[in-house]
Amino acid sequence: MKTLFPRRPSRLRPGFTLMEVSTAMGLMVMLSGALVVMLQQHLNFMTMAQRQSFLAEEAPKIGDILGRIFQKTDHYFIYSNLEGAQTAAAPVLTGGRAVRLFFRTAGQTTEERIIAAEAGGTGTNLRFYARQEDGTMTSWLICQGLQGVNFRADEGILVATLTGPNGEEISYCGGSR
Repeated sequence: MKTLFPRRPSRLRPGFTLMEVSTAMGLMVMLSGALVVMLQQHLNFMTMAQRQSFLAEEAPKIGDILGRIFQKTDHYFIYSNLEGAQTAAAPVLTGGRAVRLFFRTAGQTTEERIIAAEAGGTGTNLRFYARQEDGTMTSWLICQGLQGVNFRADEGILVATLTGPNGEEISYCGGSR
């Protein structure tokens, strides 16, 4: 009688030895450990990059906007808040949260604009206000999500110091012509 599956000799058994299996398992554990370390390092780098995004991405844009505005300013006054700037209250030299800017027009008249810090949902917002011909005040957002804004002129020039969302500080300077 013939069998369908002939018996193999005992020395040719299929499979791996204990040494081969343990070596393969050891290599897999080492590779998975290295992958976990690389993933943790990647997450740390991404967190650091996100913390620096204000200085790397937002600050140059804000600097361009404020630089253009400050460059065209004829003169300015700093106020402790937006309401003080709108009502022309007593100006301050340091610790201001609003600045009233005066621009000379081509017709030799003066136009007023205001840059002010105000509380927002995600932190402090910096807004640019302009009075229209009909007397209404319009505004647009310069930046948002700041921890703080401070205007000062104690050294003879206008300095706007912005504190970013992670505590980083950057100052923009300008002044009247």
